[in-house]
Amino acid sequence: MPAPGGARPAGGADMVGVWPSGVWIVVGTLFYLENPQSFAGWKGALYYVVGTAVVALVIGLISLNLRRAVAGMLAEVFPRRDRFTDLVSLMLRLMLATAEGMLVALLARWTLGALG
Repeated sequence: MPAPGGARPAGGADMVGVWPSGVWIVVGTLFYLENPQSFAGWKGALYYVVGTAVVALVIGLISLNLRRAVAGMLAEVFPRRDRFTDLVSLMLRLMLATAEGMLVALLARWTLGALG
């Protein structure tokens, strides 16, 4: 049964911001474990509450659009789906996830440096 209004419910591939938020939280937690006194109070709250939401929305939406663009290009190049197409799709998704994770980690380190 379709969702009201004809919209599809968000599936695993359409979830926005889960991966970037996870990287953001892990980097913040590692920083906290290294230097807890400089991360107390408003800095920690700002980093976790505001930063996680911003990263989830902004980088998550950019990532979602990139994944959709890659899927569209693959559909044009490989009209029939087979194992080779699935392998190429998996490799491209892994490359995008790696680049996205590195971008979020660098942004988190920069933010923590600016707060410190």
